[in-house]
Amino acid sequence: MSKAQVWKQGAPGEPTFPEDFEVLQKAVLQVTDIKTNRNKYYAIELHQAGNQFRVFTHYGRTDDLETNPNAGVRESRYLLSLPDAQRTYNQIYHQKTSAAKGYQEVNLASSRIGSERGRGKSSGHMDAATLERLEGAPGTPKPEIKQSTLAPGIQDLVRFLYEEATNALTSTVAVRITANGIETPLGVLTLGQIEKGQAILDQLYDAFQSKKGKNAKADLLTDLSGEFYTVVPHRIGRSRQAAEAAVIDTLADFQQKQETLQLMRDMLKVNGDGGNVLYDDAVDQKYAALGCTIGALAPESPKFKELKEYIEGSQVKTKSVRVKTIYALRREEEHARYAKEVGNDRLLFHGSASKNWVGLLSRGILLPKIVVSMGVNRTDAGWLGHGIYFGDAVCTTLYYAHPSRRKTRLMAVASVALGKSKEFKKITYGLDAPPPGYDSCHGVRRKPLRPSEFEDDEFVVYRAEQQRLEYLVEYTG
Repeated sequence: MSKAQVWKQGAPGEPTFPEDFEVLQKAVLQVTDIKTNRNKYYAIELHQAGNQFRVFTHYGRTDDLETNPNAGVRESRYLLSLPDAQRTYNQIYHQKTSAAKGYQEVNLASSRIGSERGRGKSSGHMDAATLERLEGAPGTPKPEIKQSTLAPGIQDLVRFLYEEATNALTSTVAVRITANGIETPLGVLTLGQIEKGQAILDQLYDAFQSKKGKNAKADLLTDLSGEFYTVVPHRIGRSRQAAEAAVIDTLADFQQKQETLQLMRDMLKVNGDGGNVLYDDAVDQKYAALGCTIGALAPESPKFKELKEYIEGSQVKTKSVRVKTIYALRREEEHARYAKEVGNDRLLFHGSASKNWVGLLSRGILLPKIVVSMGVNRTDAGWLGHGIYFGDAVCTTLYYAHPSRRKTRLMAVASVALGKSKEFKKITYGLDAPPPGYDSCHGVRRKPLRPSEFEDDEFVVYRAEQQRLEYLVEYTG
């Protein structure tokens, strides 16, 4: 088979091809190489119209697609038979995905690049969750948006939480929220693609912790950072300086990327099968997608006054915290599994950035992978290992609950079954459970005449069943 001539779209003399063609095969490829400042995409499609065949390609710089969805170069190769066309397609695919070129295939629920007929179709491997969503979507009627049945305060909270999550995501990752879901310049991301990003981030963290020499480690982190951005496109800028600054090589970087991936998982989860709660302004649907009952406490109620006094009175480092609003929460799954038999129940605080609360309300608090707080770098598991951390002083949450766009912070008040708690005055890495005979761990805050490596009291449980969300508090401080 002789090499097929390459025709740029619209070039004089380009052969004609029927508009009513079928896309037999398709792949969307992406490469981000920080060392060479490459951030490029390459789509390949195999077309058939009767007994005519064509291999169509569309390529360019990924950054350009954000401002111009029609950017890039489109080329065609016209073949006489399906075997010839298939061989040409395979040759291009293998060349681009070779070690020399470094492209990787991206799994998309709906592609935004390629031919007009290729756009809007899935590309790559579809995970089971995405297939279920795609299969349900076409026949799922768009629900009629009716007047909300929620109290105005709950409507405001729900809209606020979703806005914080979507704004955080779209300002960091090269995505936008559409009726189709989380859409990159290349197309709509799948859960499987996000998990590929997680696997690379795990490799990055292993490399970061390795004992390699400084230059070898820096080189490996640069390469793996490029692979991460290849799989999950980010806004990293066009300059070499911006690309070099995007290398994931600090604990804060790992924390930020881990939170981003979790945020993407949470957003896909609440969007549901065939749903559009991220896109439609249907606040009741957004609320239902959380799977958490939320009710505002009246400021004049005894419970509000009791909690306000408890929270504001817990301050030890500052007296600036003021409670604004308190919402009662109930996640049925948490209530059903709560290990009350452990005993020693306490109401403790857990702060988190406003962007995280769509996820926290919909799936609860997860055991953390990477923790960075109080301006001090921690290990992967935290000062007392791989557990869920709580405090008994609201001022501690200020390190975690970063101010939102409306200048307030959010924290949970949770019931925590501490049981028999082992006290620690020295930071002890590597724990994945309390010592034998204990149910939790307590990092004891230093005081005059009581030396300790802990600046705040920290309470840690290592089973999700030992905690449940009770209240969400919006406060200033």
